[in-house]
Amino acid sequence: MKSFPLTNSLSVSVRIYRALLVAYPKKFREHYETQIVQVFRDSFREAYHHNGMPGMVDLWLHTIVDLVFTALMERIMERSQHMFSPKVILWGGVASVFGGLFWLMTAIPSSGGAPIVLALVLGLGGLASLYSLQAGQGGRLGLAGFALGIIGTVLALAALWWAYTSSFVGSTIREINESVEGAPALAAQGVLFIMLAVAILGIGLVLLGVASLRAKALQRWRGLPLGLGLLNILLSISGWLIFYVPLNQGRNPWRPWTPELYAPTFVVFVLLGLGWIGLGTMLATEAEAEIPVAQPPPDSA
Repeated sequence: MKSFPLTNSLSVSVRIYRALLVAYPKKFREHYETQIVQVFRDSFREAYHHNGMPGMVDLWLHTIVDLVFTALMERIMERSQHMFSPKVILWGGVASVFGGLFWLMTAIPSSGGAPIVLALVLGLGGLASLYSLQAGQGGRLGLAGFALGIIGTVLALAALWWAYTSSFVGSTIREINESVEGAPALAAQGVLFIMLAVAILGIGLVLLGVASLRAKALQRWRGLPLGLGLLNILLSISGWLIFYVPLNQGRNPWRPWTPELYAPTFVVFVLLGLGWIGLGTMLATEAEAEIPVAQPPPDSA
């Protein structure tokens, strides 16, 4: 009696699954559709025999999540083989250089929040440039690093906006200190979100750095992207210890001001600035070498 509902359910489910496979690129479907449909069919039978209807529902939930994620990754990898050009690498490298200059400005205590916002935004160009240079060779590791880098940057920008509109409110240092001391727990949450986002960006850069080392994408200083990622992670850890912990305990870490306590964070800012400038210079240089030089028209006879 159980074979009849299983047969019907399996037939309908396989048809739906085949229709959903349109999310994958055409070449991927041509190579792997038969195999993944067979895997789905076997998994469906096993789930039905072990848990019945709940097992089928659980299988479909996992299948849809996996399909959406892997299809998106395959689409990005397919497009990345055609969308990037030496000009993208060049302009991304230029953006990295300017981003590095703004990272250097963040080391100045009175610079405010604008430099770090601009540094993060311009860093997106550096991420695109670095991934473009290794596209097709970095594989899923490079793609994962690129995706995490973008996610971390966007989250950091969102966290900064939230922090400066809810916790660090004021036009002077005195007003900002008063707003922080008025709600230290809220300020602690803002700092925590920023540090987590910076850590995600750092992990993305680490993965991109490892992919670049494997693909030998950079001619010089191949370990620089990996170093930038580790610096971001170090910045996240130091920011958590220096700023989040006191705020979480109800203390304002900026009052009284003790420069020696924040020296490690400022050193990391300086190193990040120099690192992005160096990486941007290398990317721009290698992109210029790949851009074909226009040949002059031949002299008419």
